[in-house]
Amino acid sequence: MTEYSFNSLLVPVDFSDASENAFLQSQRLVGGDEPSIIALHVIDAALVELMSANGLGDPDELISRLRQGSEERLHSFAKAKDANIQITRVVSVGIPFLEIIRKSEDFAVDAIVMGKVGTGGRFEKLLFGSTAERVLRGTMRPVIVYPKPATADERAE
Repeated sequence: MTEYSFNSLLVPVDFSDASENAFLQSQRLVGGDEPSIIALHVIDAALVELMSANGLGDPDELISRLRQGSEERLHSFAKAKDANIQITRVVSVGIPFLEIIRKSEDFAVDAIVMGKVGTGGRFEKLLFGSTAERVLRGTMRPVIVYPKPATADERAE
C-alpha cells in the first residue's frame, strides 16, 4: 500500500465524531519539513438568518456569540498529537461547502481531509447532498473523506 504525506491540510470541523476522526487521521497524513493543519469551523450563515428571524438576536450579535463559542470549542478540539505539527484554528461565516473550498484556496493547502457524515440531518442529506459531496464537486484540490467511525456496538457485530 502506498503511503501518502502532505505538507498542509485543511480539516473542516463541525465537532461531530466524523470530523474528530478526520482531524485525527489528518495528523497521520501530514508531513514534510513544516507540517501544518488548518482546522476550519464554518458558522452557517443560513443558521444565523434563521435564528435572527425567530427573534433570537441581531445577526451581528449572534455571529459574535457563535464565533466566540466556536473558537473556544475549536481550541480544545484541535490539538496536535505531535509537537512538530503546526495547528491553525480558523472560524469563518458563510455557506459551509463554499467556505471550505475558499479557505483551501486561501491557504493553498495540499489537500482537504473531512468526515463523510457530520451534524446535518439525514433528510437534508437525502434532498441536498452532504457538505463533503459538494466540496468534492467544487474543488480542484485532493479531498480525502473518512467515514464515520464505527460505534462499539457496530464493531461488535
